[in-house]
Amino acid sequence: MTAPTVHLDGVVVRLGERFTLAVDSLTVGPGITVVQGANGSGKSTLLRLLATVVAPDAGRITVAGRTIAAAADPADRSGRADRPAVDAALLATRRRLGYLPQHDSVPPRLRVFDHVDLVAVMRELGSDARSRRAMVHRALVAVDLDDLGAERCGRLSGGQRRRVALAAALAGGPTLLVLDEPDASLDADQIGRLTRELTERAGAATIVVATHHAAWSTTLHPTQRIQLHEGHVRRAD
Repeated sequence: MTAPTVHLDGVVVRLGERFTLAVDSLTVGPGITVVQGANGSGKSTLLRLLATVVAPDAGRITVAGRTIAAAADPADRSGRADRPAVDAALLATRRRLGYLPQHDSVPPRLRVFDHVDLVAVMRELGSDARSRRAMVHRALVAVDLDDLGAERCGRLSGGQRRRVALAAALAGGPTLLVLDEPDASLDADQIGRLTRELTERAGAATIVVATHHAAWSTTLHPTQRIQLHEGHVRRAD
């Protein structure tokens, strides 16, 4: 599967009365896109949109030319998307999507391998159990956790739990990868490993990374940078 292009058109997300994210027009394509901005600028909300965790209150989102979310004016019947087609496109997108939220919640009682395998099952990865579990093993190797596969997540450090969640996002080689502060809680060696992993995948995937660390983001050699300010895209280049 090829790396998809994601387009947001007239998208608005309202989080109660305290915050609104408004994106007039934004296109994210193959390669690495870095999202930056101050705390509260809307980075996580934007990534949650791209990861299909939240739906827009207004506007339209397309992935690979197919509408996955549309909130048309109820009075404009011509603007309504065909719901079965949208649902089918959304399901197809989620199958090719890897997502690391800002605050991951790795179940403490599950073993490391079993957690990543469970996420792989939910994403319908692999043609059979053996191939799926091979994908899980490769993902754990990518984050240097293959020796802790039998350990319960609750016994791990914060940085190790972060890497478990990252492995779940990387499993199966998703063509759309959305990572919210993946460098958080990682040491220098682990960040170097993550940098190599993402740059190697960049040629075959659309990768969106939110981070506060401008110096680290430069090492990713992003194809695009997005700057958010108070819920608005200030710059996208």
